[in-house]
Amino acid sequence: MKEKWIKLVHWPPFPALALLVFFLVLNQFLAPGYLGGNFIASFLAANAPLIIVSLGTAVVLIGGGMDISMGGLLCLINVCYVMLAEAGCPIGVCLLACLAVGAAGGFINGLCVAVFRVTPLLTTFATSFIYGGIALWLMDSPRGIIQKEMIKWYLGFLDGYGAPIIFIAIAVILWLVVKKTRMGVWIYAVGQDQMKAYASAVPVRNVKLFMYTFSGLITGIGGIALTSYIGAGDPLIAVSMTMSIIAACVIGGILLSGGVGDAVGAIFGAIFLGLVITTVLSSVKDSFYQNFVQGIIMVVGVVGSILLSSAIKKIKLKS
Repeated sequence: MKEKWIKLVHWPPFPALALLVFFLVLNQFLAPGYLGGNFIASFLAANAPLIIVSLGTAVVLIGGGMDISMGGLLCLINVCYVMLAEAGCPIGVCLLACLAVGAAGGFINGLCVAVFRVTPLLTTFATSFIYGGIALWLMDSPRGIIQKEMIKWYLGFLDGYGAPIIFIAIAVILWLVVKKTRMGVWIYAVGQDQMKAYASAVPVRNVKLFMYTFSGLITGIGGIALTSYIGAGDPLIAVSMTMSIIAACVIGGILLSGGVGDAVGAIFGAIFLGLVITTVLSSVKDSFYQNFVQGIIMVVGVVGSILLSSAIKKIKLKS
């Protein structure tokens, strides 16, 4: 039993899990009934996109890459879904198109980074504007509506819990499958030391292409969840999500230098940030102070997670 606890404490996402539990207990103490069924259902519906895309981005970070194009890609996926729905396409076609757009966007990122060897930060900074610009070109203002059946299912299946959990579960299962394969081992190897991985016959180029494409595919799932939640098209809907996604990954115990962490940890980080944002929006009315308080708590969360991880490593080394 003791060994299991030690293993849990040394698990990279543990600091994020500890922060999340602490925040939940604190809010439940300050506001009894905080974690009611209706709140949990609405929270999952609203934050499933952040949770899902954070997991996909975490895979890129583990592999030593960087991706800040998720916001623009999410906007493009949202616009594509709505335009296809307005054109009369069935739900299945819309969903497949969203996954294809996400995977294609990730593949383009991977192509630039792996084949043309452009710096990941520069590549994804540029593609974020490209994807966002295409979204604005296709839809210059919020409009449209997707199939009512999809909206009803997403917000009502199993009292609102079902659909968001299904989307999150699909993303988690995909990652766990990849992690168990040779590709999963290679992603960690490339993140830890690209040159050593190359010298060990790891196909570094293919690994980078895969992890960016995989991240794009997961972003496609997140885009479907986002569009199902808002039910309409908005070319600017996810522009501000990028930094929250990166922060969720860092809080989740993933090093920006790569090779360390578990993408599941990003889920804990995203839930923590989602709860923080929800709490701030409900208690602080002024928009300036909302951003100010959110920023402070995000910094505290990131720093707290890093310090807790460092303390656990020191304890591990002493033992």
